[in-house]
Amino acid sequence: MTVPAAGASRSLSGLVAADVVSTAGTEMTAVALPWFVLVTTGSPTKMGAVLAAEYAGLTLLGLFGGRVAAVFGPRWLMLAADLLRAVLIAVIPLLFWLHGLSFAVILAIAFGVGGFFPGYTTAQRMIMAGLVRDDELHLTRVSGLMGAVNETASFVGPALGGVLITLIGAERVLAVDALSYLSAFLLVATLVRPVGGEPVTPDTSGILDGLRYLSGQRSLRRQVAGVGMLGVGFAALVATLPLLALHHGGPTAAGWLLGSYGAGSVLGGLLSTRARGTGGRTAALAVAGLAAASWALLAPVPIWALAGAVAMTGVCSGLFFPRFFAALTTRTPPALRAGVMTSVTVAIAAPAPLGFLGAGLLVQHTGSTTSGLIAVAASTTLGAATVVRAGADHGGPR
Repeated sequence: MTVPAAGASRSLSGLVAADVVSTAGTEMTAVALPWFVLVTTGSPTKMGAVLAAEYAGLTLLGLFGGRVAAVFGPRWLMLAADLLRAVLIAVIPLLFWLHGLSFAVILAIAFGVGGFFPGYTTAQRMIMAGLVRDDELHLTRVSGLMGAVNETASFVGPALGGVLITLIGAERVLAVDALSYLSAFLLVATLVRPVGGEPVTPDTSGILDGLRYLSGQRSLRRQVAGVGMLGVGFAALVATLPLLALHHGGPTAAGWLLGSYGAGSVLGGLLSTRARGTGGRTAALAVAGLAAASWALLAPVPIWALAGAVAMTGVCSGLFFPRFFAALTTRTPPALRAGVMTSVTVAIAAPAPLGFLGAGLLVQHTGSTTSGLIAVAASTTLGAATVVRAGADHGGPR
């Protein structure tokens, strides 16, 4: 579907604005929720379990996201996801204030919120592909811009969240996140118009069709496996940094450590907006740099230097992921796009709970965050090696 330039610009602005608002709130919660669980239960394992529950929801409930996006349209799915996540997140502080919050409820809410992620990101990418008329290079650049703006929120969100936890409490920060989802809903409703990514016949865009397509693409299948391992490493990093900050500066330090990843991703995304080609050399160098930066986390350095290593992982991610997803989107047949993209998102995210739970258990049983950082480096290196090897094959996204 061809769209006027003014309409495309308006829709892109709406997507960016909604993403910034909701991401800032979500990233504040990325600090607030683990911190809330950690200080109220005193258990790193329970903290890891909450993070893992979110990814379990992503894997199980997320399987239906592609079908919903295909049947009802990507814009409708984005609106429904933002509104329902606002309600779910608001339940945590509300029940806490009413003295009715239990650990089981937190797990259930984390599971539910995570379930919206695959369909939401699939819908967002379908709309973006329609805006650029499936031009892979243009989509790489637009994805880099979206990533840079998004990660600006990822940088500000954790840092602001760490400060706000100290000032107003973790439960109130969760209430702010609920409001951010509601704001994103209003932005999409008023600015984003249905452009591209029109609903297609359900039986050609389901999760099974996506999985069949994925299984038949050898290079893509291997890359997805490698990116899944990168996700395990990132999950272990997210679980380890709050534990590290617990003894080195408190919630403010946790916010800055997580925020440094966002700062690096902003730079990587901005560099991706200057992409001159769609080949795999830059992607291969980016994941190699990601592995190197993960080992640098083990160096006995001050916390500010550790934040620099975390930032470097963000730079490399900002270079790799726009290229990976632009190739995936444009090289997939439009009739299968919703199912394939959801399948890939779920396949990538499915192993992540291993990182959350593994890091939490390792740190709790060893009494040292070093074991968690070793898990980060090992998983990231294995994933990077798999992605580079798959990229040598000329089939599928490179």
